[in-house]
Amino acid sequence: MTPSTSSLSRKQVIIFALITAACVAGDSMLYVVLPVHWESAGLTSLWEVGLLLSLNRLARLPLNPFAGWVYSRLSTKTCSVFASLLAVLVTLSYGLVEGLAAWAVLRVLWGLSWSFLKLGGLFTVMDVAGPNERGYLVGLYSGIYRLGSLAGMLGGGLIADLFGLKVTALVCAAIAMPAVIMSLTMLKHTPPEKRRSATEQEGRKTSVLSVLRSPKILWVLLTCLMVKLISEGFFMSTLSPLLEHHWGSTISCFGLALGCATVAGFIQSLRWGWDPVLSPLVGRISDGRLGRVSMFAGGCWACAALLALTVFKMPFWPWMGLLIGFLICCTVMTTLSDALATDVASESQAVVVITAYTFAIDLGAALGPMGGFAAIELWGMDAAYLIGAVLMAIFALQWTFWPPVKRSQN
Repeated sequence: MTPSTSSLSRKQVIIFALITAACVAGDSMLYVVLPVHWESAGLTSLWEVGLLLSLNRLARLPLNPFAGWVYSRLSTKTCSVFASLLAVLVTLSYGLVEGLAAWAVLRVLWGLSWSFLKLGGLFTVMDVAGPNERGYLVGLYSGIYRLGSLAGMLGGGLIADLFGLKVTALVCAAIAMPAVIMSLTMLKHTPPEKRRSATEQEGRKTSVLSVLRSPKILWVLLTCLMVKLISEGFFMSTLSPLLEHHWGSTISCFGLALGCATVAGFIQSLRWGWDPVLSPLVGRISDGRLGRVSMFAGGCWACAALLALTVFKMPFWPWMGLLIGFLICCTVMTTLSDALATDVASESQAVVVITAYTFAIDLGAALGPMGGFAAIELWGMDAAYLIGAVLMAIFALQWTFWPPVKRSQN
């Protein structure tokens, strides 16, 4: 790939990442604003807040296959225009509607928008990237769009405290509006035929089930599901209870008595700060000699070790270092998972594989909190974290000694 071609590829990925970042700011804003300003939304209790914040993720499970079907027939540009316009309308409506039913509809519609955006980002990388830069471009896309999440959480919380939920929603809708313009004017028109495999191009049809039965694809999907389940489903949802279990309801930091929720929120916000730098770096390294398979196996081992170590008694700051180390692993594993998915998809029916991948990671993210809290209820906090460590170790063994993807493959 020539330098000019590589530059053009990077430009298209950056454009789609900026589109996604502008759209996702309104959704991320809700995670810090809605639990505080829920009465402004016409809600009657906090359980409704929890339902709404998880509903979009649950809705994506059936919506991802629909979005994949649309991508097999329409260009990325057309799908991006639809997704960004829908994101603007949904975010704007956050400031206009009230009541659980209306908000539930909006959250499902946002789930549809996000399905198109996530698939579109991965397809954009596949459409423009060579095999030796796919990891870097996946990391670049992930790092840039998460800036939207960071802006939504920090700026949204500040604006909401000053002016309320409705004004904040209008501001976030205004931020999302340029995404529609960028989709219309800056994205290249890439026909869906480009994402079809060689067998499809020759007219030889392969069933969806036969594609997904491939041991390579099946193991990649299963491992990525488990990584998402433990790293972002289980860990993120149980971080506050984990802190309380080890250190009590208040934690003394720099002479201040802070609540567990405050400390957990600060720890998680660190990730949004380093992702724009770390994700492209991880992707670039995985494109090189070390390779994604070796890095993925090492990441699984690191996750297993860090989870297991959290059960031991130790001073506060070394213990906090374990949590921050695990969050770094979350960034690494998310980037490698996306890159591995595009690797195996490029050799098969891309739309089928990428759609199945997004379904798998959404399922993992949805099952993580439920499974985690169920394990805590049955066996206790320490046992739940040890179970997570054992599961990660099992997949680490698989990717170390019997990797489903060739080590030389990037």
